[in-house]
Amino acid sequence: MNIKFNNITFVLREKKDAEVNSKYLNNNGLYAKPFPITTTKYFNIYKFNLLSKSFDYFIITSANALQPLEKIILNSNNLAKKNIKVFAVGEETKIKLTKKGYVNILSANNNSTSLCELIISNTSNTDLGLWIAAKNRSSNLEEKLISKDRKIEIFEAYETQPIIQISRSIQDDLVNYSNINLLILSSRNVLIAKDILVKLNLFNEVNNKSTLLVNSQNVANNGKSIGWNNVVTIKKNFTKDILDYILHLSK
Repeated sequence: MNIKFNNITFVLREKKDAEVNSKYLNNNGLYAKPFPITTTKYFNIYKFNLLSKSFDYFIITSANALQPLEKIILNSNNLAKKNIKVFAVGEETKIKLTKKGYVNILSANNNSTSLCELIISNTSNTDLGLWIAAKNRSSNLEEKLISKDRKIEIFEAYETQPIIQISRSIQDDLVNYSNINLLILSSRNVLIAKDILVKLNLFNEVNNKSTLLVNSQNVANNGKSIGWNNVVTIKKNFTKDILDYILHLSK
């Protein structure tokens, strides 16, 4: 694994996550900066006919869905954290659910295929599930479940919106540093990052001196398919484990 850590590492995530993750790297001796590329907009649950329905299970494919789930539970007369079944996309999301008091949680292996298999194995075709999803999601989980005779409804609870305008400081760093690492943990953010750089006429220059650090082979394949040259996959399930592995490699 050929990664150079002698210049700068950018964390390209939602604003808060980018700030928290880059601070962690800096506090442990690796020079890093937040590179916020998305913000999250939430939609009002009362605009959807959810609270009167009886769902047998919920599906969470992002930690962003925890806030809407909490509101649904809080405003429902027949739901409680201790008795609802929640399918989480990965172990990290499961831990966040556990900390909030949920008990019956089943976690997949951080991808829609394993999540679909998990749901099929632990539900029947008479159960009704609710997927608390992003409006601009890329997963075809709904189609996979329907093809297996599962009843599923979707609540488009939030939308991640790209931040196209980036600061002059980040633009200057992208030009001035000769070696750049870009930590990106989703296929959509890999595409957003390219779109940002293309609009700034910086993609070719940055691409030639950058290494994309991603968390799955699927994200790596998507990055390569849209033109990123140097992509390295860090096969860790937790963000902290990814950060710690980067710190280990930088020693």
